[in-house]
Amino acid sequence: MKNTVKTIIFDVDGTLAETEELHRKAFNETFHKVGLDWYWNKSTYKELLKIAGGKERIKSYQSHLSQGDISLCEHDISILHTKKTKTYVRWVKNGALSLRPGIKSMITSAVEKKIKLAAATSTSLVNLVSLTKSCLGKDPNEIFHFLATGDLVKKKKPATELYDLVLKEMSIKSEECLAIEDSRIGMLAAKGANMQTLVSPSAYHLDDDFTESDYFCGSLEKEHLPEELRQLLFL
Repeated sequence: MKNTVKTIIFDVDGTLAETEELHRKAFNETFHKVGLDWYWNKSTYKELLKIAGGKERIKSYQSHLSQGDISLCEHDISILHTKKTKTYVRWVKNGALSLRPGIKSMITSAVEKKIKLAAATSTSLVNLVSLTKSCLGKDPNEIFHFLATGDLVKKKKPATELYDLVLKEMSIKSEECLAIEDSRIGMLAAKGANMQTLVSPSAYHLDDDFTESDYFCGSLEKEHLPEELRQLLFL
């Protein structure tokens, strides 16, 4: 890894921070406010996380409801998701999240080593901006060379489009990249784009199958990283 990796590509939700529980609460808050008799418990949300994208999860959820239950059209789903995003962003701005342990030192060391950074995430740009501004005090464009967000592609993870977009826009080779992911669908997207992949599962993905990953660690703190990545970032 030390001699080949020139770019590190970070997933966002679950990787930079444990965001998913806050997303779940924001969905439920929004459902309540608009009068929808929906509630996503942790078990339900864990299943929905097999699908990337908030609007996509809403569509999937209602597709499994009994006939006669409320069925939202595309426009309604978009409005509902926008309301949810506003709630989530407000909470993040108010300090509801912190970075996963080790992330800040990884980013700082990579910048010092002149390793390029990118983000490849199914989440929206506004969610990414709120996270980095709240937790790092910076706009994501000050940290990452390119931001591949869910609003820029037709197919989200596990499709490879987000990673393909990073490769295209940064004019880099897949074999010179290391993708850092927390979920199986993220890992599949990175591996599908022929990238070395490090997985550190977040709370909702501890039981995912990561057999195909190149590297695995329970924590992103320096002492738990693969030896090759420690050498790349900290020696």
